[in-house]
This record gives sequence, C-alpha cells and structure tokens, in this order.
Amino acid sequence: MADFEAQNPIPSRRVPANAVTKERRWLRDLGPFVPIVALGAIAALTVDGFGTTPNIIAIVQASAITGIAAIGTAAITISGKFVSLAIEQQAMTSAFVFAALITAGSPVALAILAAFAVAILLGLVQGFLVSRGLNPIVTTLAFGSALFGIVVMLADNRTITLSPNPIAELGGGTTLGVPNQAIIFVVLLAIGSFLLARTKLGRQLLLTGSNPDAAELVGIPTKRIVMIAFVVAALASAIVGILVVGQVSQAKSDMFRGLTIDVVAAVLVGGIAIQGGEGQLWRAGYGAIVLTMLGNIMLLIGIDAGTRELLKGLLAGAVLISMTMLKARGR
Repeated sequence: MADFEAQNPIPSRRVPANAVTKERRWLRDLGPFVPIVALGAIAALTVDGFGTTPNIIAIVQASAITGIAAIGTAAITISGKFVSLAIEQQAMTSAFVFAALITAGSPVALAILAAFAVAILLGLVQGFLVSRGLNPIVTTLAFGSALFGIVVMLADNRTITLSPNPIAELGGGTTLGVPNQAIIFVVLLAIGSFLLARTKLGRQLLLTGSNPDAAELVGIPTKRIVMIAFVVAALASAIVGILVVGQVSQAKSDMFRGLTIDVVAAVLVGGIAIQGGEGQLWRAGYGAIVLTMLGNIMLLIGIDAGTRELLKGLLAGAVLISMTMLKARGR
C-alpha cells in the first residue's frame, strides 16, 4: 500500500492563481473604504451631533459638491498638468451667469446652457495656454484672479437672490431620503469612470499624462487632450455653481471660498498620481468624502477654521510626500 501511494501520489488541491488574484483585487478595492466606515463609527460614538440626520445630510451634500469639482480636476491631474487653481472662480462665474439669467426671466434650461457655454470657453482658454507650455499653476492662478475681478466688477459686487428659486429642489432637495446633489455626484462619477476606463478618449488621457512624447509619436493629439481635460474641469465647476445656487437661492462673490484647496486636497488624499498618467476618478470622490468627514468632526469638536484648513493642508502634503517616496522606491 505504501509502495502504491509512493508511486501514485494523491495530487494536492491547489488554489487557482486567478482565485488568489481576485481575492487580492477585492481586498484592494474594498480597502480604501474601511477608514471611512471606521472614522464614521468612531465619530458617531464619541462626537455629539455627528450621527444626527441633519448632520449626515450636510456631510453628504458637502462631499458631493467637493466631489463633483474633484472629478473634473482629476482629469487635469491625470493628463499630467497638476490641477487648476481657478476652481472656485469658475464655479462663482457659472453661479452668477445662471442666477442673472433666471432673474432676467430666462428659462431654466437656457440659463443652464449659458452657464455651461461660459464654462467651456473658460476651460478652452486655460487648456490652450497650458497645452502650449505655460506653467499650469501660474496660469490658472492668474486666470482665476482675473476672472474673479471681472465677475465682481460686472456684478457691481452685488448678491443676486432668486425668489422664487426654480431649482431649489434640485440643489437642496432629496429623493427617497438621499440628497439630490449626492445622486448627481454618483451619476457623474459613474459616467466619468466609464469614459476613463472604457473609451479611446480615456486611454488617450492616461497616455498623455504618462508619457506625452510617446503619446505624440503614436498620433495622440496631446494638446487637444489637455484642452479637453480643462473643459471637463470647468464644466464640473459649473455644475457645482448651479447646484449651490439651487441650494442657497443666491449667487455672491464669496460663496465658494476654500473650494479650490478642498478639491486639490481631495485629489491628493484620494491617491491620484500628481505626476499624471495614473488614477481612477472614484478616488477623487473618496478623497472628498474623507476630507468632508474630517472637517465636520473638527467643526463639531470646536476646532477653529484656520486650524481646520492647516490640518487639511498637512494631510494633503503628507499624502503627496508619501506617494512621491513610494514612486521613487518603485523605480
């Protein structure tokens, strides 16, 4: 019997390699959401007011606004052009265009289309300049400052109030208990993720950010791709501007103060490679949720606004340094 077993060993049951790969992939995809769940659970147990329904809705709405803008900005980052520092100015411009047309008696659809048209123009101008070699930080910072001054001057520094507000339900309402802003955020995230992962344009965007010289050699119009990325970011800012006008029923010059740093931090915290050529759009949304929850917790425990912004900046900086070091080790 022993000789038979020695000559005819029973084959061991091996786990298929693809099964191990699927398990690791599942853990990798699910892993980033663990900190959000843990942070929310701890805060609900230890921070007064965190787990209340109004506070949860406020977190979801704020996450959606930051997340929508971050989706657009992530397109610029993936294209290899860092970020736009004119996010809040673009959102403010779209908000004023939309509110001004509504108060002038224009139909809602026309006001939205006009805000989008202005956003496309703003994105094209920035994208054209950056794609021709101008520094994206300096260009978008200067562009945002100039845009802010022009809009405030044209609006005579007035606040435009909508009464009645025809999109109050869209900006501040809920559907089955879920804020409409969050639903729009999820839909845009799904569409953007599909376009990035499954379309020719998405592949061209990734290759442009990864290796622009190689992209040009294979016939990819890299300058046009960069311009498209800036247009996407501007349109995302326009959606944010319109939604916030729907939520607060007014447009004013300081309504998006701090949005740019929140969006840039969300992109970095989400783990999108700042060098370009890598990243998934859902990570920008993830970063927005994490930062919004942290900001809400700090607000509830009494941390002042300056310290909150400092901690957000330190967190984003720490993530950036970590990603840079990991990339260097990988080489």
